[in-house]
Amino acid sequence: MINQCSTVLDWIRYDSFIFLIILLICSGCSKKEPSYFPLSDGHKWRYDVVLETRDGVQKQKYILNNLGESELDGKPVYLRQSLDGTVLYYLDSNEGIYYLGSINDKKIKPEFNKDKQLVVPKPHVMNTTWEQSTTTKLLKKTGPPQKTVFEIFAKVDLEAKIVSLDDVVNVPAGRFKNCMKITMSGSSFKDAGNYIGLTLVNVEQTSWFAQGVGLIKMERIETTKSDALDKGTLLIELADFEAD
Repeated sequence: MINQCSTVLDWIRYDSFIFLIILLICSGCSKKEPSYFPLSDGHKWRYDVVLETRDGVQKQKYILNNLGESELDGKPVYLRQSLDGTVLYYLDSNEGIYYLGSINDKKIKPEFNKDKQLVVPKPHVMNTTWEQSTTTKLLKKTGPPQKTVFEIFAKVDLEAKIVSLDDVVNVPAGRFKNCMKITMSGSSFKDAGNYIGLTLVNVEQTSWFAQGVGLIKMERIETTKSDALDKGTLLIELADFEAD
């Protein structure tokens, strides 16, 4: 969803799997330009998600529903909700669409998690660039003794760029033309402790947005120079879209 959006806990647990998707699917729309991710009420998305780590492959379905306009700290915002009860907050400004954070109203003590990110800048112009940060969450391996979890949480600064406005993309939901393609990439060194040591972590992410629909596909890959935790990937594809 923008500059795109955003970043995530125990991948074995379903709620953590969903949390990663939420942070990576953050996106918005523009009132004056073609909407690359509608935020008005009555829109619904269903995605096929494939997560691959050193532990193997996990497949899930992910559903989002737009709740329409609301208010946060006295400012107008737009809300989007997932099936697990997480509500995502977006701000539509002159600079672009910002993902502000989320809250899960099904928890005993709901707390708003701030995570402001520019997901799609205005105007939508080829070669527009911006910066944002992310945290790796795909570099994980569970092994003996007693199912010890080895994982790398590295903060990586990314350079984002609009590289195309006319891509053609095929996903389970169909064939989409004139898609906006956004790439993000960056790297940083991370000392992952005695098991792995100092290693270079790389993140590459590519997202495609269709006018009037929003995010239709995203590919993310995290890699390191360590053979122990060398790679993790995430693929998100639109399976179905509804608009009232």
